[in-house]
Parts: sequence; C-alpha cells; structure tokens
Amino acid sequence: METPLAGVGLVLVLLFVLVVIFGGALVVLRNVARQKEASARARYPAARQIDRAASFFGQASRGVMQVRGNGTLILTDSELIFEMWVPNREIRIPLRSIESLENPTWFLGKSRFVPLLKVGYTDAQGSTDAMAWQVSDLSGWMRQINEARA
Repeated sequence: METPLAGVGLVLVLLFVLVVIFGGALVVLRNVARQKEASARARYPAARQIDRAASFFGQASRGVMQVRGNGTLILTDSELIFEMWVPNREIRIPLRSIESLENPTWFLGKSRFVPLLKVGYTDAQGSTDAMAWQVSDLSGWMRQINEARA
C-alpha cells in the first residue's frame, strides 16, 4: 500500500526535474542570444541599437496563425532588421518606408500585457503592413528609430 508521502515525493522529484530542464533551456537561450548579438555587432558595427532577444509578434499581412519567435532586432542608419532564430529568417524594413510607430499591448491577437514596438510600413509592392516586437528598451527603440528617420 502506497503512503501519501510517496506521492508527495514523486511530485517533488518531478518538479525538480522540470526546474532543471527549464533552467537549462534558459541558460542555452541566453548563450544563443549573446552569440547572436556578438555576430550582429560584428556585421553592423555602426548599428544605432541592437536587441539581442526581441520577441516577434508577427507580420500583419501573414495573419494570426503565424507563431511568435525570438530573434535579434537591429537598427542601422537605413534599415530595421530582424533576424529570427527559428526558423532562420531575415526581415528588412527600409527606414524610408516606415509610416508609423505605435505601442499597443496586443498584436494579431497575441499579448504579454506590456507595450510592444509596432512598426507600420509600406512594403516593396506599395502595400501597407505592420510588425510588432517586445523589446527590452521600448522608449530607446522609439527614440532611435525616430532619430534615424529624421
């Protein structure tokens, strides 16, 4: 006959295993973010701003079914560049095509209940589109993008 303490012990062991797994995943993600940031700084030494772990909320024209993803967001004097980690994808928005900057807490039905960096722009075909990210320094990104566009 199993005692109640055996059940508690099993739960504690499972919780410990989960903590170790998630802790390990966080360490790996931090290392990836550092490596991606170093790579971006080497390729764009004059970058105005880099966020090594921006959280992508999607592209309006692609609809609500796309998945979020982490990546490196880079602002140069001429472009806003997002290098998504998985899948390996690069998005470039020329600064001259940016029409608006907003700070909604929701984008494409997704939220983390914090203000996002939403960039409205005109694509190469002349259509309007938008993308949004959760960034670590929202006010800095807003200021830097506005200064670069001026």
